[in-house]
Amino acid sequence: MSEPTDMTAVAMAGGAPASDATAADDQPEKLESQTSQPDKSSLKESIISHNLERDHSDTRAKPFIWALALTAALGGLIFGYDIGGAGATFVMDGFKYHFGWACAPDDYECVPKSQRQIDIETGLINGLFGTGAAFGALFAPLLFNNKGRKPTINFGAIAFTIGAALQAAAVSMPMLYIPRLLSGFGIGMLSMCSPVYIAECAPESHRGQLATLWQLAITSGIVLVSILNIWLADWQEGWRISYGGNIVFSLALVGLLTIMPESPHFLVSNERFDDAREALGKTRFEDQIDWELDELKLEAKNAREEGVANWGEVFDDTNKKMRTRVRTGVLLQSFQQLSGINAIMFYAPNILQDFFGSKGSIYGTLALNIINFFATFITIFSIERCKFKFADITSNFDVFFSHKSFSAVGRVFLLFTGGLVMLVALIPTAVLASVDSEEGSVQAIGIGVTVFCALYVIGFAYSWGPVVWVVCAEMFPMRERGKATSLTTFSNWFWTCIVGAVFPIASTASLAGCFGFFAAVVFVATTFVYLFLPETANLTAPEIDEQYLTHKATVPRKKWN
Repeated sequence: MSEPTDMTAVAMAGGAPASDATAADDQPEKLESQTSQPDKSSLKESIISHNLERDHSDTRAKPFIWALALTAALGGLIFGYDIGGAGATFVMDGFKYHFGWACAPDDYECVPKSQRQIDIETGLINGLFGTGAAFGALFAPLLFNNKGRKPTINFGAIAFTIGAALQAAAVSMPMLYIPRLLSGFGIGMLSMCSPVYIAECAPESHRGQLATLWQLAITSGIVLVSILNIWLADWQEGWRISYGGNIVFSLALVGLLTIMPESPHFLVSNERFDDAREALGKTRFEDQIDWELDELKLEAKNAREEGVANWGEVFDDTNKKMRTRVRTGVLLQSFQQLSGINAIMFYAPNILQDFFGSKGSIYGTLALNIINFFATFITIFSIERCKFKFADITSNFDVFFSHKSFSAVGRVFLLFTGGLVMLVALIPTAVLASVDSEEGSVQAIGIGVTVFCALYVIGFAYSWGPVVWVVCAEMFPMRERGKATSLTTFSNWFWTCIVGAVFPIASTASLAGCFGFFAAVVFVATTFVYLFLPETANLTAPEIDEQYLTHKATVPRKKWN
């Protein structure tokens, strides 16, 4: 321990290790070169040495960090509200009458649109939202890297607010399409930035739990609007609230951000050390600040010496396995969407309507959404791989948790087991969807589909829903983080767009085929994480680097954490 510390002290002072002193005297030209260009190996040794000084048993976190994470997670609530709101409008009579999908009982001259037209318009409503989100994710790094995390979140929330207001006021289908793009653009920015902002502000021991609040907020938004939809469905103009009601939460996000600190990572990378110390003071205890600030300074110094990351370096495997990391992140986000979750959550009312009717489908969707919400808590209590005391998490909330100890399992195990649950649920769902139902068996088949969809939702909600966002928020080094995270988020929204646009037509052709495709994707995804995904729970950035450099695919898997 003493030798690395001595090297660290010398390196921090800007000199060479003592063992090199004689050689340096004999070679003045080499000494001059070493003085003008920082010794990267000494800096890396300094980072490693500093990490060895970390107190892994210190799992304290100020309650304010939970307030910060909940505030940033409002972006997820906005997105969840849109999922549940937009999907439910497709079975609301007021929406269908307004846009000509069905005819009001007293409108004898009305000619409703064909099912083909309805499928296309349904796909465009959801597909354009995903398209806007994909472009928002690509645009976000321009603000994320240059202006900071808070301005990026603010911009995304404002863009969404404008789009949602225009959707609520739409009088024709084209007036709904363009605002869907704008709202999607805002959500794309929020989904790229908010999880990273939470992960950067959170202490390593709680990073997974806090980042999971993004997914919990999504499920909360879905449940909230699902409850509202029960009453909105009986009001001819209720669909407008389904599209625009989440403006309340986007404005709340903009307002609450004014009292939240900027990411210490961004502040240190821009050499705003006093601001970084002040930001850390809000989320760390006094005796934790110095170590954390020194760690960020070392990371930032290393990033500055290597220069601004270009796109070539983001795809360079000799650069800390960056190509492998980007490929892993893109595949994880792609698998998440191609597993069928948004097809089920967006179109659950449509799927269940064939079995239970319009009103029954809304109640069935609410049941699925409530299950989705509560299953997410499994992740919050199990995503960190170390043992901890809940009382240490919240310090002032001991009365709620009574010092109960919990042994958690990490990222990889959750993704693997969740994938198995999803696979087990999708196969019988595909079989049931292929059955030609008779008059008396329609509801029985519908109940079976609902039960297995609920099992699928449980598997997704505790694994592939939240954990993918956590992994992608923490897996990249500081200098490549903005560009790499934008790519992983773009891939999520790209497939969201494709699935949202294609599923209405594909499910009309073969609902069983759709579920069969989702099952095949989940099988491939589960195999991938079992073999190729390193565990990153509770690790600092240099420790995550080491995980990617040393991980080897083995059967059976030897290293779960």
